[in-house]
Amino acid sequence: MGFDKERIKKKIKEKKELKNLDDSLVYDILEKYLDKYKLSLENLDKFKIKIVVKEVRAELRLYAGRFQKSLKDRLKLLEEDNLDELLKTHTSTSERLEFYPKIKELLKTLKIKSVLDLGCGINPLVLANKDIEYNAIDVNNDDLLLVKKFFEKNDIKGKVFAYDLRKIKELPKADICLIFKTLDILEKKPYNLTERIIKIADCKYFLISFATKTISGKPMKYKRRKWFESLLKNLGLKYEIFYSKNEIF
Repeated sequence: MGFDKERIKKKIKEKKELKNLDDSLVYDILEKYLDKYKLSLENLDKFKIKIVVKEVRAELRLYAGRFQKSLKDRLKLLEEDNLDELLKTHTSTSERLEFYPKIKELLKTLKIKSVLDLGCGINPLVLANKDIEYNAIDVNNDDLLLVKKFFEKNDIKGKVFAYDLRKIKELPKADICLIFKTLDILEKKPYNLTERIIKIADCKYFLISFATKTISGKPMKYKRRKWFESLLKNLGLKYEIFYSKNEIF
């Protein structure tokens, strides 16, 4: 049996941490890898296919949230209204638990009535309420399913979208756009994508964060993203900086 993109996609998603990623993202990363190295699946032997699968998986792991429980277990926690434990099952959310009250207070101070959350993870389970219209966007289908069920369960006005931000064309209008620990994953020099996102998102405010620690937990040498601050200045946007334990906002 020969190799085609469908078969390779299935092979790539055999890894537990990648199985919930949207197929369109997997195909896109695979196609860009093949194009970059001018490879054709029809001409690759099994050994080279293994290398392709390994390399594509490595990049996709940047997009996959890290979980300590299965989707079935997480859905059960949601059904039981055990949000405290559910929030701890997502690494980024768990690290942000002590800081969410400050974010919620900021939304209240700014009198936010609508939110656009890009790369949302399960942020909406903390930040969404009946007074806010919440649009949640991610490439992780498991996270989006949890958010959707949370919205339904709590009568929250909101929608979820499986959307690859690298192909951004239009976005729902909102009072504020949240982008937590996402731009470092998406962006490559000369940072055109970040500029495009900011210009396309029709929002009065943006709240954007970057990690200040590596995946292994070590402090980053340079916590501030000078390229981002320069971009904001070039766009004529005013900004403030503040820190949580693991992020710079």
